[in-house]
Amino acid sequence: MIEINDSGRFRRIRQLARESYGVSCISGISESRSAVIAGIIAGEGRRQLLIVTSSHARAKKLAQDLSLFVDQKVYILPEEAPVPIAFEAKSQDVLVERLTAMSALASGEDCIVVASAQSAVKKLAPPELFLQNTFVLNRGDEVDLEQLKRRLTNMGYERVSSVEARGQYVIRGGILDIFPPNQPHPCRVELFDVEVDSIRSFDPLTQRSIDEAESVRVFPAQLIVQSDYLFEQAATRVREAYQAFSRKLPGEKRERLLDRQGHIVESLETFTNLQLLENHIHYLYEETGFLWDYLQDGGQAIVDDPDRVAEVLELAEKEYQEDFKELLERGEIVPDDYKSFSGLSEFMGIYQGRAAYVFTPFQKQLRGIDSLKAVVPVVSKQATVFNGRMDFLETELLRYGKLKYEIHIFCSTEDRAENMKNFALRCGLENQVKVHEGLLSGGMEFPEEKLVILCDKDIFVTVKQKKARKEAGEHRGIKAFSDIRKGDYVVHENHGIGKFLGITQLDIQDVKKDYLKIKYAGEDLLYVPVEQMDIVQKYVGAEDATPKINKLAGGEWKKTKLRAKQAVQELAKDLLALSAARQMEEGYAFSGDNLWQREFEDLFPYEETPDQLRSIREIKKDMEKPVPMDRLLCGDVGYGKTEVAARAVFKCVADGKQAAFLVPTTLLANQHYYTFKERFEAFPFKIDVLSRFRTEAQQSEILRKVKKGEIDVLIGTHRLLSKDVAFKDLGLLVIDEEQRFGVQHKEAIKLLRKNVDVLTLSATPIPRTLHMSLIGIRDMSLIEEPPEERYPVQTYVMEQEDGVLKEAIERELDRGGQVYVVFNRVRGIQKIAAHIRDLVPQALVAAAHGQMDEKQLENIMLQFVNNEFNVLVATTIIESGIDIPNVNTIIILDADRLGLAQLYQLRGRVGRSNRMAYAYLMYQRNKVLSEQAEKRLRSIREFTEFGAGFHIAMRDLEIRGTGNLLGTEQHGHMLTIGYELYCKLVEDAVKELSGGQVQAKDDVEISIELPVEAHIPGDYISDELVKLQMYKKIASIRDEGDRSEVIDELLDRFGEIPKETLNLIEIAHIKALAEKSGISRVRREQKKLIFEFYNMSELGPQKIADVVSEYGMNLLVHAGKQPYIKLNPQSKDWLGEATRLLTKLVK
Repeated sequence: MIEINDSGRFRRIRQLARESYGVSCISGISESRSAVIAGIIAGEGRRQLLIVTSSHARAKKLAQDLSLFVDQKVYILPEEAPVPIAFEAKSQDVLVERLTAMSALASGEDCIVVASAQSAVKKLAPPELFLQNTFVLNRGDEVDLEQLKRRLTNMGYERVSSVEARGQYVIRGGILDIFPPNQPHPCRVELFDVEVDSIRSFDPLTQRSIDEAESVRVFPAQLIVQSDYLFEQAATRVREAYQAFSRKLPGEKRERLLDRQGHIVESLETFTNLQLLENHIHYLYEETGFLWDYLQDGGQAIVDDPDRVAEVLELAEKEYQEDFKELLERGEIVPDDYKSFSGLSEFMGIYQGRAAYVFTPFQKQLRGIDSLKAVVPVVSKQATVFNGRMDFLETELLRYGKLKYEIHIFCSTEDRAENMKNFALRCGLENQVKVHEGLLSGGMEFPEEKLVILCDKDIFVTVKQKKARKEAGEHRGIKAFSDIRKGDYVVHENHGIGKFLGITQLDIQDVKKDYLKIKYAGEDLLYVPVEQMDIVQKYVGAEDATPKINKLAGGEWKKTKLRAKQAVQELAKDLLALSAARQMEEGYAFSGDNLWQREFEDLFPYEETPDQLRSIREIKKDMEKPVPMDRLLCGDVGYGKTEVAARAVFKCVADGKQAAFLVPTTLLANQHYYTFKERFEAFPFKIDVLSRFRTEAQQSEILRKVKKGEIDVLIGTHRLLSKDVAFKDLGLLVIDEEQRFGVQHKEAIKLLRKNVDVLTLSATPIPRTLHMSLIGIRDMSLIEEPPEERYPVQTYVMEQEDGVLKEAIERELDRGGQVYVVFNRVRGIQKIAAHIRDLVPQALVAAAHGQMDEKQLENIMLQFVNNEFNVLVATTIIESGIDIPNVNTIIILDADRLGLAQLYQLRGRVGRSNRMAYAYLMYQRNKVLSEQAEKRLRSIREFTEFGAGFHIAMRDLEIRGTGNLLGTEQHGHMLTIGYELYCKLVEDAVKELSGGQVQAKDDVEISIELPVEAHIPGDYISDELVKLQMYKKIASIRDEGDRSEVIDELLDRFGEIPKETLNLIEIAHIKALAEKSGISRVRREQKKLIFEFYNMSELGPQKIADVVSEYGMNLLVHAGKQPYIKLNPQSKDWLGEATRLLTKLVK
């Protein structure tokens, strides 16, 4: 933050900032200069500040600039346009951002909120009601959990089994987990009887505590604050308004309107879909509030360019009126619904009852403001633009220095700031020029105040865009799919695939234990003790695939598993042999980074993600070795793989060698060609593209130049693999989406890659587990996080309706954008396209699907990229397509027929630019959905909230990725034995081949039969899904470290551990120790403990001698055909005695 001087007009502005009433006009400022003046007002007043701008883009820019001049936290209100449509569910991201800013204002936090005019005029619950529904929990407070439950439901929180997303809570015994929208992490409140004993924040992914807190403030989780009385009243008002209007309508329209009424009333009566009720807020509250009403005492408001703000609001009102009229005619709303809208007349309320400031570019008459308290004309101008001419910059700085100006320069990176300091030193101005790190949208000069602020955007040609980073961790794949539910298919490693029927408690010889009940073919049932849950996994295969259930007896499963095991070993052998052969080959060692390389990387306009930087480092390290590189780079579309590849290509051509970039389609070739041309523009390298868009003559000219070495980088489709393509000196081959090339192409690639460094790119994410297992035999780099804070995609789930279809398309076209309409059946796709042409006559519609001729399909896509069409009706072929930033609306018809992974991929096609994107997932009206589709729609609804649905989608994608990475045959084996067991086999095969130790315990089940109660009681963990997850964790204990980890987690998440559960943890630990010692069974016989071996070779004679000498006559070792050890324990603590002996055997 920089301090602004107190001279000239700045002093007068500071005086005004101390006042608490009246409207002042500060003229002569616009663009980045507004941030300086707003900073002075915020710094002097030390009160809450609301700044309203004409657009969301302007709000973002102003907030970014302002953060350099203030030390308060700056919140940006998300973009929102009023859309009077009915929906089943809507994504929560926008809601959470808005609630965060409202909570900050309502709690009196010293902060600044920047909002666009449209976001600021949204009607809200009255602030008094919002604050009444806010409470604070302190350590030592007394709490009535039943009352708290009711209260949280009224505040819009949803009760779940474990808290993953904002707006959720769970109560387990005396522990409350809650995720308020304004907190960075969820909170865990632990009670001792009725008193709050501790408050901790925790990580929603691991569910483990992070740090302690003294108190937590809980704000509502919805904009609509609930209460039975308010909602009953609202339901009555809605019925009255809708029924009165329906009498004036003919048959079909009347039905449609009453249908809509039912929809709203259902939401009011069941407290669901509360975001829909925001469109009907006037039925709920007599008096609604606005954002400025949430400003605490003395809060001030700034309106940046009020004329522009008025213009935007008037235009929005006009558009809304047109939409409203149309909906009224269609019988979808009633005249009363217009009251939920607010426009310019309501906005004028911002000037009442507080000090307000209007910023104008020049002095003029202001509309709607009768009297001004003061007018302060400020003289300011934009700074000179230097375009990289450092000699000009030096002259200007010396001139400013002479005139005794205060000079500040903002640089976007640390390196630049350092270089700028050295530059100032060389000019002899080190005492006058202050250099700061930060991103400013434009430089400025205030001549009267003798202040000049420059930014590197004015000085250099390019600027690094710093992006606000989310904390890492949200996009990680899942470790294990332990969410087994009743009815799921499971894989038992020794018995095969069956159906899980739930947890059953059996009482055997007066000892209670929990078992997993699994049904196999016929009437066969298997009861698996929970401590053996580590050999039972959820069956994970392709989406919606139903696996074949095995018989319990019979060798069918053994054969299946053996086949998969052999295939995996073959695969691992092949990969290892390849890797070893490559190590023997002679390659070219590229030299280290030179000055050009650093310059090239500096020209990249965005800040790299940690994953990108790590991948770049790994690739360069490989290229600098004398062995040919063979590396795979994985990351979703748009995660920045191309930039990583571009840097590798630059390294290659800077060393005088050629690079080839092989892509599967002409479109991608073109896209990469333009990207590379732009990136390499400042350097003397020649880049060309070889594809069917080049004429015969052009192609032969390119081939001649490549052969002579006159082309440095050649990008192309499989045309690059033709025999007539010869390079003079190829150093690097980059292959994009290798799995999309056919077999004969792959053979040609093999020839091309001999002795050359190879980098393969893949857009399907691959599972972390598999990546870890393959790490020894395949060089891989993973990019797991998106490159920047993309706009969240506003997702709606709704019934298919022409009105909404028309409106969504028109809305996107009006802002110059393009639309995808996904219809996943080739039959009828032209019919849908024709229907859209009728609905939206101004739309230019094209249809595309996978059964088209490849050239025809590419031509359509190319025309769409060039904006010759603005609506593309397509099947799901677009999910693995190219990046088109201008497409920001996607409409998916019959969304209930698509899998979650597909929906997730498709939704990711939009929202790739700096504007709000929309996804509409639609299903047929009044269609009786199959149980499967019903389930899927429910998941889609959850999926709009990014919780479990996201994990399911990730999992499906990862499985697809595995198929792509390892080929179809391996994919087949993976489907027959399930994904987790497959990964286990891969890990074992790699370990074995790399000379590691693998437990040879095929088909050996280790059983611990000791007379102690061992289970998780229902009153400790009541939710079966969570209980199963904990059973899985307990069964996976391998050593003392794991044991302590599980105990810590149970204490942290569920409180004091019952004796039965501690016994279960001990049994799991005993089982792990037994496995390491080659013991298959531990049981009690009369008063003795028997340890039976399946493999005594684990124990050397020395170990046995040591144990015998320690225990003396209390121990008997029997080494016959069925070897065992018999122990006469010294106490009745069977578990403790078994653990002691086994620990000694393992040491």
